[in-house]
Amino acid sequence: MRLLLTNDDGFGSEGITVLAGRLAREHEVWIVAPDKNRSGVSHCISMTETIPLVKHGPGEWAYGGTPVDCVIAGLKGGFLPGVPDAVLSGINKGANIGTDVIYSGTASGASQAVLYGVPGIALSVDSDDGTWQYDAMADFAAKNLPLLMSLCNPSERECMPDCPCVYVNVNGLSLPAYKGVEQAGMAFRKYGDSVVYTESSDTEASLTFKGGAIRSFSRDLSDYEVVRKGCVAVSRIIAEPVSAEIVDGIEFSL
Repeated sequence: MRLLLTNDDGFGSEGITVLAGRLAREHEVWIVAPDKNRSGVSHCISMTETIPLVKHGPGEWAYGGTPVDCVIAGLKGGFLPGVPDAVLSGINKGANIGTDVIYSGTASGASQAVLYGVPGIALSVDSDDGTWQYDAMADFAAKNLPLLMSLCNPSERECMPDCPCVYVNVNGLSLPAYKGVEQAGMAFRKYGDSVVYTESSDTEASLTFKGGAIRSFSRDLSDYEVVRKGCVAVSRIIAEPVSAEIVDGIEFSL
């Protein structure tokens, strides 16, 4: 198969390098990844900029945009030798569990792929001790690639899809091997973040974002619970906005 890889950690980061090396044993691999770290950019698109694209080797490009820019460039830019069979985003240095996917450039790369009609798979690992191992997740992706692709629901190319577009979000711990695999729902995450206000003069100040402790909650079996057991969590996520139920009995005024 032909596979397009991107990420939000940046071109040349360890996660995407390990993933590309593992997949290249059996597939044709192309990389279009941001030229620097773009973590936390969510679904940002650089709509009004001319963005540099630098070729680093056969099938490898660093792009001066976001992960979503990279997917759009790869699928629409005309510089790749064809349309990929799937887009894989990652392996991310850090979890993308539950509500993390709202902010994740990694997840957004996969979701943009399915909106453009190509299966999209996001891959992430978390670490408890600051060490990072990617081989087990790369091996899992390679061994299960057709199944992961089958769990996606890409859009129809020229018409309305029959059901919502779905991408696959895969999480695990930074481990040399996993205990098992489970399909899981999404945890709800509460972030203990803060913003530090610093005043430098009567008219100027600065604000600094500070990440805090994260609390995870579950309605059903969640990706957070599966990952904490040392297993791989596979979650299917709707990429397009889906409206909530209509509430009966409301009367609006004009």
